[in-house]
Amino acid sequence: MNFVENNGKKVAAILCVASAFPVVATVVAAKEEPGWHGDRYVNEDKTVAKGWQEIEGKSYYFSEDGTVNSSKTEKATTASVSSNITGEVKETVATASQEAVKEETEQKAAEVVETPVTTTEATDTTETPAETPAPEQTETPAPEQTVTPAPEQTETPAPEQTVTPAPEQTTPAPEVQAPAETPATSTLGQRISAEAQKLVGVTDGLWCTQVVQQALANAGVSDAYQLWPDQYAGQYGYYTNDPQEGDLLYYNNGGRGVDHIAIYIGNGQAVHGNYEGKTVIASAYLSTAASPQFIRVVR
Repeated sequence: MNFVENNGKKVAAILCVASAFPVVATVVAAKEEPGWHGDRYVNEDKTVAKGWQEIEGKSYYFSEDGTVNSSKTEKATTASVSSNITGEVKETVATASQEAVKEETEQKAAEVVETPVTTTEATDTTETPAETPAPEQTETPAPEQTVTPAPEQTETPAPEQTVTPAPEQTTPAPEVQAPAETPATSTLGQRISAEAQKLVGVTDGLWCTQVVQQALANAGVSDAYQLWPDQYAGQYGYYTNDPQEGDLLYYNNGGRGVDHIAIYIGNGQAVHGNYEGKTVIASAYLSTAASPQFIRVVR
């Protein structure tokens, strides 16, 4: 009793542990039985399932600790279902194709027209006459054709043509005409005389001074103005006793208002303006006027 009293706690502890052994043994034995234990699976050979394993027709993936990996298992299940669906679709398509081919074949066979067999009655026996083979045709070779060479043609040389030279034509050289003689440059007096004669019958009604002014201007006197008859000598030239065509004729007649001026054109003739109201050619020596004084125009 003293031992028990002195070691009571130890004895109680030993008894407690001993009583737990049956429970632990029962739990361990239960965990080693084949089948599902939570999310773990024990195989028939008492091993814990790891990795891919097919249980009751379904694939599961177990981690290294023996628990099911739900993510990989679901993917595998989806792939398996997809594969099964694909297989079923292929099988359905194949079946449908075979049935379509079969229906098409039966339809074509029904469309074929049966050719009746000709029967010949002979002693109550119907026989189908045998086909007589067509006689063999022997090809007769075509006769060889002999090609006769064409006769050689001898070229006959063309006769030589004699070229007759054309007669030389002598073309006379064109006559060179001598250039017309160019008249010498007219003098100022000649130009004044020519322009004055152009005014005859054109400047009727103009004063004598106006006719003289136009004749000088048309002859090239750039500063020709209408002046009094007695002013032309001092403005455009000088008096001379050697009359020439183109000289001006001044008739004093008693001074301004009655004096007169004209253009001498030679041979005793002159162009007079306002001669009875007209521009005319008349004598340089008028019986009704004073003797003319000749003025030589100089420019």
